[in-house]
Amino acid sequence: MRIAALSDFHIGAHGYMDEFRHRESAFLAFLDQLEGSHDRIILVGDIYQTEHALLPGRRVAAAELARARARVPALCERLRGPQYHYIHGNHDAVAGPELGAPETLEISADGYRVLFIHGHQFDPVFQRARAAAQAATWFTGRLRRAGLRPLAQWFEGRDVAIKHRRFGHIDGPYARAARALLREHAADLVVMGHTHVPHLHRLPEGRIVNTGSCARGRRTHVTIDTAARSVEIHRA
Repeated sequence: MRIAALSDFHIGAHGYMDEFRHRESAFLAFLDQLEGSHDRIILVGDIYQTEHALLPGRRVAAAELARARARVPALCERLRGPQYHYIHGNHDAVAGPELGAPETLEISADGYRVLFIHGHQFDPVFQRARAAAQAATWFTGRLRRAGLRPLAQWFEGRDVAIKHRRFGHIDGPYARAARALLREHAADLVVMGHTHVPHLHRLPEGRIVNTGSCARGRRTHVTIDTAARSVEIHRA
């Protein structure tokens, strides 16, 4: 079985909030290619950005999710297809109760077991200072609302770079969590998103791969071939 994994689209509820930055038709053509060369396509969370609203809460997040989906109706219809499986992340957690998106997914084929999870569950900042992390997301949303998207992107870029340097290495918290998951689920591979930085680590228990991000016009994704037991990162 060939599986494509991609994550972190960050489709916003409004144009000024959106970080997807793809023409819908062009991204659908990219998905056509993936569908033609893969058996399944896994969306590994943060497909939508639902936490940039002025007020917090599930009802507000659900409304943001509905608006984001309405902005790209053809893409949303495609993502409901039988080849696609969607797990939620932290920025689209409301997709759990609203769309039935689970937190994890396991696929086993050809004697090869793969576990998919967004990865925010193992982010030390999210774990220890969740309110502060959510406040930072709210703040960058306000910057975008004020027309200061480049400044918001600068803050987010610094956050990505610092977190990857501190936490993304082979002895970091994501790799440690992956080792525990590999043992607990008797898995061969753990697939995460969240950090926006694609990378592959070979661990004593198996492997962990990060899908990178499809935000800001990128088309980064991972291909897993269960028969060949191969994992490839594609940066575009």
